[in-house]
Amino acid sequence: MAQQKFITSHKTRVKRANEYIKNSPERITIIDREAFVEFYLLEDIERLYKYRLSKEQAKVPETHAGELAKQRNMQKFSNILEIFQSVIEIAWALIDDAHYKEVWRAINEHALMIAAGSSKNLDALEEMGRDLLRKVFDDAVQVGIIKQKMDEDIEDLEAHDANARTVSGLPSAEEIGELLKAAEAVIPDMTEEKVRKPKPNIQ
Repeated sequence: MAQQKFITSHKTRVKRANEYIKNSPERITIIDREAFVEFYLLEDIERLYKYRLSKEQAKVPETHAGELAKQRNMQKFSNILEIFQSVIEIAWALIDDAHYKEVWRAINEHALMIAAGSSKNLDALEEMGRDLLRKVFDDAVQVGIIKQKMDEDIEDLEAHDANARTVSGLPSAEEIGELLKAAEAVIPDMTEEKVRKPKPNIQ
C-alpha cells in the first residue's frame, strides 16, 4: 500500500535520533535515545492519518451508503489523529524536560507499527492510542510539566466563553454576578424572623 511509506523503519528513526542527539547540548544516553526513536514513530502515525483523512475527505460517494461509510471513516481517522496529536504534544513536553524514560517506557514500538500499518486495525490502534495517552498524561502530571498547558487551556476556554457571549449578545460572567448582587439588594429578606402572618382583624 502506498501509505505504508509514512511509517518509517526503526533504522531510519534511529538515524534521525542520532542526528538530533549529535546537535543537542543535552547528554542523552543510548537507552534514552529510544525515546526519540519512538517519538518519531508517533509523528509517522500522525502523518499517515492526516493523509488517510484527507484522502477520505476527497471522496465523492454516489450513494447514501457510500456517504455513510465516508463519514464513519472520517470520524474514525479524526479520532485517531486527535489522540496521537495529544500524545505527541505531551510526549515532547516530557522529552523537552529530559524525562526520556517516561516516553520510551510508555510506547510499545512494535505493536504500534503493526497496528498503524493497516486500516484493518483502526479499532486496535485507537485503543492503543487512548492507553498511551493515559500513560504519558499521568507521567506528565507526576513530573509537573503539564500544569502550565492545563492553565493555558483554561485561559483559552475562558476567552472562548467571553467571545461566544459577545457574539450572542449575552452578558459576561462578571455582568451576571453584578446583576445577581443587584437583585439580592432589592429582594426583601424572607427569613423566618422577618416573615409574620398578619394578625386577624378582631373587632
